[in-house]
Amino acid sequence: MVQYFLMDLSIRMFTTLMKYKKIINMYRIAFFGGTGGLGSKVIEHLNDYEVISVGSSNVDLSDSKQIKSFVEQNDFDILVIFSNYNYNSFLHKYSDSLTELTKQIDINIKGNTQLISESLKKMRDKKWGRIIIASSVTVDKPIMGTGVYASCKAFFENLVKTIAIENASKNITANCIQLGYMDGGLLYTLPEDFLEKIKLEIPSKRIGSIEEIYKTLDFIINNEYINGKTIKLTGGL
Repeated sequence: MVQYFLMDLSIRMFTTLMKYKKIINMYRIAFFGGTGGLGSKVIEHLNDYEVISVGSSNVDLSDSKQIKSFVEQNDFDILVIFSNYNYNSFLHKYSDSLTELTKQIDINIKGNTQLISESLKKMRDKKWGRIIIASSVTVDKPIMGTGVYASCKAFFENLVKTIAIENASKNITANCIQLGYMDGGLLYTLPEDFLEKIKLEIPSKRIGSIEEIYKTLDFIINNEYINGKTIKLTGGL
């Protein structure tokens, strides 16, 4: 009887610790895509968390052994995925560039899915976790040449729904943030006149800020009742 009482007490203490982990500044984020133009800017705002910034030079997402090794060797509570590989091409031209098609699938679908799968094992053991995946407005607003990229993002907008129902009982949530045109990354490689045209198409008439991405991340992390959803941070697009 005493043994069961102590076991129950230990479980309750562990659950309480996980709930208040952020207060004592212990939540650790594995941020994939953290070395990119957008991810690195978001990390600058994550002062309340311990962040492991992961880029392609740290973990090759097309290498299953590297993915497994990273998860086994690093302790983290929250998985944020901003990493992706994009190759713009009209679909009828992909027959000339199957290598690029395969690379997008290997990294964006297979690699990131394995990363989530490996991370879930540890989160389920802890009975707590957060998975947050960056999606794209191109899922709902198609742009010529981005068909495969957008399809990869749509894959995860659907996958989080299943992750949620499979893991909600373990205090694990999985959500996407559908990003519109944000203040970072590849956006500022666009010509200025084209950028101004984009702003006119956005109902909010402006580019989204890095702080707005951070606030959305922080909100999802601290709200376990948002699960299996895609939050659209698109300015109304």
